[in-house]
Amino acid sequence: MPIFGRKKNKEYEQAVRLLADGQIEDAIERLRAIIDDHPNYTDALTSLGVAMIQSLGENKEDGRIIQEAFDYLDRAMDSNPKDPVPVFNKAVCLRDLERYEDAIATFDRVLEIEERFALAVLHKAEIHYELEKWEEAVDLARLAAIRDPSTTVSMTWVRDAMEKAGLLDEDGNPIEKEPGQPKMF
Repeated sequence: MPIFGRKKNKEYEQAVRLLADGQIEDAIERLRAIIDDHPNYTDALTSLGVAMIQSLGENKEDGRIIQEAFDYLDRAMDSNPKDPVPVFNKAVCLRDLERYEDAIATFDRVLEIEERFALAVLHKAEIHYELEKWEEAVDLARLAAIRDPSTTVSMTWVRDAMEKAGLLDEDGNPIEKEPGQPKMF
């Protein structure tokens, strides 16, 4: 039975479980074996790219591994161009590597495929916050909250961004940008 339009594959599930358990090298080995047998398996290509970036740990300098990881992610994107998941994962990896402008552009690609992908909007908001683009961060956070109210749980930074953007009055209450607009935060 498919899960979210994806077929179950026990080998793949085992590899992903290894990855989730922090056994990155074992997961990479299994994912490579799956891809050897199924070269266009979108989920395995995506997971292998992500696993390779995770294998870098704090040493985010190994250009060979980074390039190979992005090659797998690009193959995943090419294997199913209408699937936003590989694109989203590539954007997250770019963010992890602090390649923020590339990450934002890639999250935009996710939103071209699936405009309601709230996590892509949330990541863009967080990147803008990290870049100290306060008002943009708040605007994107609002959009993410509208698309998926559960995203607000992780938005502990929004009040700080609102304060720095001058979007709070002297009592710490949100200032309405446009009269009649609902206050999201």
